[in-house]
Amino acid sequence: MAADDSYKPTVDAEKQVFQSLYNNTKINVKYEPEDSLFRDLMSDSARVIVAGRKLTQQEETFFKDKQLFPEQVQIATDALALIVNNDNPDTLLSMDKIKAIFSGDSTWNAPGKGTVTVVFDHENSGNSRYIRENLMKGNKFPANCFALNSNEQVINYVSKNKSALGIIGVNWISNDYDSAAEGFLNKVKVVWVSATPDGRHFQPYQYYIKTGDYPLCREVYMIKTEPYMGLASGFLSFVTSDKGQRIIFHEGILPTTVPTHIISF
Repeated sequence: MAADDSYKPTVDAEKQVFQSLYNNTKINVKYEPEDSLFRDLMSDSARVIVAGRKLTQQEETFFKDKQLFPEQVQIATDALALIVNNDNPDTLLSMDKIKAIFSGDSTWNAPGKGTVTVVFDHENSGNSRYIRENLMKGNKFPANCFALNSNEQVINYVSKNKSALGIIGVNWISNDYDSAAEGFLNKVKVVWVSATPDGRHFQPYQYYIKTGDYPLCREVYMIKTEPYMGLASGFLSFVTSDKGQRIIFHEGILPTTVPTHIISF
């Protein structure tokens, strides 16, 4: 299977529990940018993917012509987290300010903090696509934006650069029981975001993803092309089961069917 790097902590947790329950199974996961996921699915290099969008009409037609009818199941809702350096006091941003940054505004609200440098996990990731489609109306990123190769690299870059604004999947920092997530949170600060300039600001807590108060949310899908009941089908069934959904709950993003709680960053 293949999965967007934004969901690596959750996919790893699901895979670990699934393989411990079914000792004779082995799931190989390739973590890559979103555009590569769908190419792998269409070339039959992966039988199931985890992505932040469903198939496009063109992709559905491609599979229909091959007499394949992929199963597309929403397994969770997650969010984009905006992160800044621990020395940056600018941790309250409105959506208007965020949109202005992606229109070329390169100034922080706090004086003396330098030029905003925006960093993504990958230029073709689900994170960057979300920003382009929802905040930039499909326009190109301005010169103050660039991409690395993973969400972890973004966290490390922001931790060392005082003027950086990082865009990551919240899954990397949302599990307060995970030592790796706790270590990442010690390196950076999570920005509070308001839908309006004078409104309340929210962090991407699980509860605020559910209520819609946090504005940078998206659905997470598993898409399966396996036309028979094999390992891919079994893993999809596990992830959507009560046990699989509780793993997503434990990871701190919003499962489709399990109650939520607030995690303090």
